[in-house]
Amino acid sequence: MRVWNRIILSTVAAVAIVSPAVAEDFKIGYSVFWGTNPFLVTMVNGAEKAAEEWKAKDVNVDLIVTNGGDTDKAKQVADLEDLYAQGVDGLLIFPGDSILVAEPIKNVYNAEDIPVVITDIGVRSGEYISLIITDNLAGGAQAADYMATLVPKGSKVITFDFAPTNDNGQTRQKGFEDRAKELGLEVLPEQPLPALSLDAGRQAMEDLLVSEPDIKGVFSFNQLVIQGAYQALEQQGKTDDVALVGFDLDPVSYKMVADGKIDALVVQDPYRMGYDGMNTVLTFLTGGEVEEFIGLGTTLLTKENIADFASDPQVTGQ
Repeated sequence: MRVWNRIILSTVAAVAIVSPAVAEDFKIGYSVFWGTNPFLVTMVNGAEKAAEEWKAKDVNVDLIVTNGGDTDKAKQVADLEDLYAQGVDGLLIFPGDSILVAEPIKNVYNAEDIPVVITDIGVRSGEYISLIITDNLAGGAQAADYMATLVPKGSKVITFDFAPTNDNGQTRQKGFEDRAKELGLEVLPEQPLPALSLDAGRQAMEDLLVSEPDIKGVFSFNQLVIQGAYQALEQQGKTDDVALVGFDLDPVSYKMVADGKIDALVVQDPYRMGYDGMNTVLTFLTGGEVEEFIGLGTTLLTKENIADFASDPQVTGQ
C-alpha cells in the first residue's frame, strides 16, 4: 500500500510514524549511481542482508536494484521513474547528483507519499524519512591531519575536484582544506577534473606537475582519482615527491596502500549504510519510528594498519 497520512518531517528528532495498513510483502527500490564500484556493491549487499533478516519477522521484501551507470547522471532520473512504475512501496537511493535526483523525489515520490531513504551523498531538496551518511567534514579533516604528518609545514597541497554537484564530495573538500590551512599548509585552489576516473586523475597530476612543480600533497575524495595520480608520478619518477591521500576503498587501492604507493585512504562503511537504510524503510512501512539522520564515522587506512582492513567487504567483495 502507498497511502497513509502525510507526516511533517522534523529537522532534528526522530520521526513519529503513522502506521500504514498491515502488509507482509513490500517491494523496495534501490537506485544507485556508479553501481559497479565495490563501494556501491557493498552498500547493496548490506541492504540485502537486512531484507533477509526481516523474513524472520514474516516480512518479505522484493528488492529491485537499478544502476544509473558511471557517467550519465540523467539515467538515474529515468531509473527512479521506472521504479515508481513498478509499484515500489519504498525507495532507497544513492544519488549520483544532489540536484538532479531531487526532482523525481519531489515530483513523484513525495507527491505519492512513498517513503524515501537517502544512503550517502544527500540531496538539496525534497523530503525523505532518513538520511544515512558519513561525517564527510570530519573525514576530510582526518585526511588533512594525516597529510600534515607527511609533508613539512608550509607545503603546497591541493584537492582534485570532480563532483561540484555532489554534496558529500564538496563537504570532504571543505573539511580537508579548512583543516590543512589550520595546520599551516598552503592550500592551492582545487583542480577541476572532467570525470571521476583513473585517466582523469593521471592527466590532472601530469598537468599539476607542470604548473606547480613543487606540489607536495594531493587529496582526492575518491580512490580512482588517486590511483591515476600515482600513475603520473610513477611515469615521471616522482613517487617520493608527492604525498597522496584519498577517500574510499577498493581491492586495487588497498594493495596500493599496502605497497606504499598511496599514503592513506579515509574509509567509510557502505555496508552499514545499506543495512540501516533497508531497516529504516521497513521499520517505517511496518509502523515503527525511524531516525531522520544517522551519522557514521570514518577510519584511516595506512600501511601500518593494513591488516585491520583485510576483511573489509570493499576489499573482499563479500
